[in-house]
Formats: sequence, structure tokens, C-alpha cells
Amino acid sequence: MVKNFSAELTKYSRIGLFSHINPDGDAIGSQLALSFWLEQQGLQTLLFNDDPVPGNMKWLEGSTRVEAPSEALVRTCDAFVLVDGNHPSRFGNMQHFLQETDKPVFLIDHHMDPPESFFHAMLWDPDASSTAFLVWRIFEESGLSLINRSVAEALYSGIMTDTGSFRFPTVTAGTHEAVASLLQYGKIRPDEVYSKIYEGKTLGQYQLLGNALNSIDLHEDGRVATMVVTQRQLEETGSTLEDLEGFVNYPLAIEGVLVSVFLYEKNGRIKVSLRGKSRVDLNKLARSFEGGGHFNAAGAWHPGPVEKATWELVAEISRFLNE
Repeated sequence: MVKNFSAELTKYSRIGLFSHINPDGDAIGSQLALSFWLEQQGLQTLLFNDDPVPGNMKWLEGSTRVEAPSEALVRTCDAFVLVDGNHPSRFGNMQHFLQETDKPVFLIDHHMDPPESFFHAMLWDPDASSTAFLVWRIFEESGLSLINRSVAEALYSGIMTDTGSFRFPTVTAGTHEAVASLLQYGKIRPDEVYSKIYEGKTLGQYQLLGNALNSIDLHEDGRVATMVVTQRQLEETGSTLEDLEGFVNYPLAIEGVLVSVFLYEKNGRIKVSLRGKSRVDLNKLARSFEGGGHFNAAGAWHPGPVEKATWELVAEISRFLNE
């Protein structure tokens, strides 16, 4: 699968790489590492995202190349790759162009249920720990000696952030084999990468976390936890939406909690992050609320207000738990 995908992709000379809107470490790390590999093959790449690179990923080499797409610039490409998202709607303002273009669109992703007929070729595995792991497999097939420090930092950042620092059930022996090769060939230090991504917080960011933790409520006999952050709290603590990364995981540490629901205001609506450790298919649940994702990790939207969103989500989760 990897060899055929790589061979097909390298038929094109100028390739546009899109990472999903509101990019995280896996999206940016995968996008950058893929661009490095393509350029090692003698190809040109352009890197697109509607939104800025998160602050904790701006240290990665090549991150300044990620730019907002314009149709004029996108049209100069002869192929496209969607990275870490399984549908054009996850890629911002150019989604209609991507849906209508006669140029090939490729996919590298690990989210469930992509529209397979849409893509020219896919490197897709819903059991993969991260999209960065799938990009690593391209390096594995081509030769691990192609991994340099820049590649290793990008891929390690993607894998680490999307596995909750290697604690999620998607982590396998293969995940650690990939990481071992990044350490060997890229000569990176995990402590340094971790520090650049997760440390250097402000007091306001910790105050925001405190507000979020204070908002936790338990439902359904303690099996469901909800947590809320308001726009006012973001403003009062001098924080941004980027600073909410990882908040959804905290309630899962509470004994008995099977599903964590994190809600916050964004663009006049309620953004919902879902995490679980139960039989509830959060991907299926999220699809009822304009979202999707993985079995134990998904995202969704609700028109609001937050109280109504909380009630409706808990009610739907309750139904799933009691089926």
C-alpha cells in the first residue's frame, strides 16, 4: 500500500499539501515531514492552511512556509494531498475547489470513514496512532536514512501529541519502533521536544486550566464528565483557543468516568471535544452533531447555548451507554 501510494504521488512535480483547519501537532508535523520527503524526491511543495501554525509548533523547521491558500496559488499545483483529515470540508476555504478540481487529490489520514471514491489514492489506516506514523511509513519504505533532524522533530511531535504522550490505546509496538528510528536517525532528544511543545506556559494559561477544572460536572452516575470554558475566561486570562489543547483529557482521570465532554465557545457556536474509554463509539456520536473522528476521540459542533449543548450531548451519550 505505501509503495504504491508513494509511486503514484511522485508522478506529479508541484504538490499542494493541506493540513486541516485549526491544526494540531499531528497535522503540522505530518505536513512538514511529508514536504521534506517530497523535496528529497526532487519535487516542489506548497503548504496550505487557513489558520496559523499553533504557537507550540512554530519552532519546527519549515513551519513558516505554511500559508493561507489563494486560488491563484493553489492552481499552480498539479496534485494535492489532504493531511490528517478525511473530507475536503475539514480543509477550509478551498474545500469547494478541492471537490471540483480535475487534478488528483490524495489522502493521508487515520480518521474513520473517508469518502474513498473521492480520492485518487489513499494512505489510510484508522488503527494508526497518528497521521505522522503513516508519513513515517513512507520514510520506512523509502529508506530510514532519509530521516534527518528536521524530519524526526516533525514526526516525533506529531506522534507524541496525537497519542497523549504515548498513553492512548492506539500506541503499539510499531509506534515505538517508529519513534526509535526517529531517535536513531534524527538524533533528537525527547525531553527537548516535549519541553518546546508543552512547557513555557503563562500564569494566565494555568488560571484558565483552573477555571476549566472547576467547571467539571459528573452525569450518568459519574460515567460522563462535562467541562466548559467561556470566551470571557479566555479574555480574562489572556489565553487563546490554542491553549485549550489537551483539556478534554483531564476528566478521564476521574475514577468511573468513561466519556469526557469539553465545550467552549468558538465563532458564535459551541465546539465540542469528546474523549472516551468505553464502548461508546464517539465517532458515530459526533456525526449526529456535525462532527466525527475516532472511536474514542472525536469532535463536534452545537449551535448553543452551552447549557443546551451540554444537556443534549449528555442525553445522547446516555443513550449510547445504555444500549
